[in-house]
Amino acid sequence: MLRTSLVALGVCGGLMAKAPAAIAFDHGCGGREPARAVECYEKVRRPDVYAIEERPVVVERARREQVFVPAVVEPRPYRVEVAPARVYAGHVPAVYATVLKSRLVEPARTTYVTEPAVVERRQVHVMTHAGGVRWERSVGHDGRERLCKVEVAPQYRSVARDVVVAPTRRVAVHTPAVYRAVPVSVEMSPAHTRLLRQLPAYVVETRPTVLRPAEVHIVDHPPVVALERQRVRVQSGSTAWQRTDDRRW
Repeated sequence: MLRTSLVALGVCGGLMAKAPAAIAFDHGCGGREPARAVECYEKVRRPDVYAIEERPVVVERARREQVFVPAVVEPRPYRVEVAPARVYAGHVPAVYATVLKSRLVEPARTTYVTEPAVVERRQVHVMTHAGGVRWERSVGHDGRERLCKVEVAPQYRSVARDVVVAPTRRVAVHTPAVYRAVPVSVEMSPAHTRLLRQLPAYVVETRPTVLRPAEVHIVDHPPVVALERQRVRVQSGSTAWQRTDDRRW
């Protein structure tokens, strides 16, 4: 307040020095006689000055965490022996095979058939008169009769007749035997006993296998910092003299 009063007094003094014939205010800047003001100043209040300021703020403090990583287990097949190898006397059965063999189905036989005679139609000469002698009577020129014994030749003629070219005969017909292929079981190897070796027996089992053991990791988490915007007063308000055109008081 003291500083403000001194500034006001200084301003009034300056104005009075510059204008001796006129006073800065109508009342002569505190005087009693009226005067005409040349310049006027008004006391004003200057507000506080604020600014937006960003500052880091810790949202979450730094911390240390233990992270458990489980083991990686995967089923894997394993070959397991369930019976060892051994040697034992074993019975080997006979070995049979099926082969085709020819079997008599029907034996050979002989039958007889009768073939008829072979007859052909041919022209043959047939004697129609056997011939011989005969008496012929004749009369001569003198009227005398005479009997003569005359020889007569045999007479023939052509006649169509059936002629047996081949007589009836009995013919033997031979029928061969009939054979057929029949499957027959044939022993290829007789039954016997021999030493046999039995291989070991195995089975495949699925077992869990640890590919990677469980682990514990220490993880350090840094602090989480955020920027906070805050309105901050950078200059406090004050009073000052400000020139004004209003010269009325």
